[in-house]
Amino acid sequence: MRITYGVDTVPMNPEMQDLIDRFRTGRVPMLQFMKSMIEIKERAGVPSVEPELGKAVVAGRARHTEGRDLMAILLGAYGFETIVVDRDSSIENIISICNDPDVSVLCISIQTTYDIPDLLLAHRLMIEDGIRDRIVYNAGGVAVSEEVAKAAGCDVYGSTAVDSVEAVKEWVLRKNRS
Repeated sequence: MRITYGVDTVPMNPEMQDLIDRFRTGRVPMLQFMKSMIEIKERAGVPSVEPELGKAVVAGRARHTEGRDLMAILLGAYGFETIVVDRDSSIENIISICNDPDVSVLCISIQTTYDIPDLLLAHRLMIEDGIRDRIVYNAGGVAVSEEVAKAAGCDVYGSTAVDSVEAVKEWVLRKNRS
C-alpha cells in the first residue's frame, strides 16, 4: 500500500505499513508494535527519509517517554528525520532545538493535566523566537483532547498516534506546496 497526500511520496515499506494497519486496529499492542518497527527498520537498513519533510522534534514531558518514542517511530516510518529530546529537557531547550531551520515539526506527548501549561509555553516561545509559522505543532497523550490541543495552539490533533502522524505529514506537505 502507498500512502499518498496529493503529491508524490516515498512508498512506505510494505511490512511497516502492514504493522501500522494492525496497530491502528488494535491487533498489535503498543510495546510489541514499537519493538517490531525497530526490527523492521534495522532489517531494511537505511531508513527512507524524505528530505522535503524536514526534521521532526519529538518530546515527552515529565517522565513520559512511551508516547514520545511511539511518535518518533511513526514519524520515521512516514519519512521524517526525527530528533528525540531527552526526557528531562525543559520546554525552553525543546524550542531551542526547533530553531534549527530544517525542523518543520514539533510533537509533544504528555500524560497528565499538570503538563498542559508546557504546551501553552511551547507555543508562546515558538512565537517569540519567530519560528511558529514554519513549525507544524502537535500535542498528544492521555491528557490531550482536541480542545486542549486547539487551546495550546496546535496545528493538528489526532485521537491516536497514527492519526496524528498522518495529519502532521499531510500538513507539512500542504505547507510545502504553498
